[in-house]
Amino acid sequence: MRSELRSPVGFGKREAKELAILAAVLAVIFLAGPLAYRNQFFFLSMMIYMMLAFGINMIYGFTGYLPFGYTVFYGLGAYGVYIGLVLGLHPALAFIFSIAISMAVAAVLLPLFRLRSHYFAIATLAALLAVNYLVASSELARWTGGGKGASLVTIYDPNLTYYVTFVLLLVFLAVTSLVKYSRYGLALRAIRGSALTASMDGVNVPLIRGLAWLISALMAAVAGAMYGWYVSFFYPDIFSVATDVYVITYAIFGGAGTLTGPILGSIILSSVYQFIGIYYTEYLNIVFGILLVLLILFMPRGLVDLLNRKAHLRLP
Repeated sequence: MRSELRSPVGFGKREAKELAILAAVLAVIFLAGPLAYRNQFFFLSMMIYMMLAFGINMIYGFTGYLPFGYTVFYGLGAYGVYIGLVLGLHPALAFIFSIAISMAVAAVLLPLFRLRSHYFAIATLAALLAVNYLVASSELARWTGGGKGASLVTIYDPNLTYYVTFVLLLVFLAVTSLVKYSRYGLALRAIRGSALTASMDGVNVPLIRGLAWLISALMAAVAGAMYGWYVSFFYPDIFSVATDVYVITYAIFGGAGTLTGPILGSIILSSVYQFIGIYYTEYLNIVFGILLVLLILFMPRGLVDLLNRKAHLRLP
């Protein structure tokens, strides 16, 4: 905890250089990559998982609160756009509407932070299952499509979606970097160490932590809206516990609380996911479930920390 609190505060030339290098790496992967491997959905999926990993990083990596129902905001992002279109909103307003719904639910869930550790994780999981039930309910099918699913085919434009998603990913990267090197990020890390101690040191824990939660929820909602826009048709199973496991695994594997971790974790494990999903689909959930347990037990600080210690790198 002490080393985290000694992390530099202030966004200077070194931090700007780190950010530029990471943005350039992402540009090579997601702009040049599809030219070499013509599977746009593979790269789009990787970007979506990376955005979700950045979102988990914001709340778990910086504050230590692990929401096992995090994908409730991801699903609401996709369904919010659909509901907005059903209401007759302009597509741009439908996207804003989806963000507003997710923010409202995130605000309603703020009291869950009175809980600690696994109680908080279980409570967010319960919220995910409750929203999943409501969306799949036949009583709300007029607005959600119910079990028949939701369609955004009227605004389907995969190429535009792909490049908008890439731009938003860069925004997520920049926001994470600014938070990490700010006094706000220092306050978040203090909360991660001990909310009680942080409070005694003058940190407004509910405000600081609540803002991180809202930013994290917004990131998931945007990722969900982009996914729904790209695939154009989805079902209530978008509120999937399995997706939570994947995203949490990506963030922890790369290195929670770091800038590079969500990128490394998403690149490596998305590729593993694709390989297992194609050739050994029945083992997908088992592999990632076991991997998550092993990571928590034996490599909780992630790949970035391992590379920095063993290979003497300075990955942010």
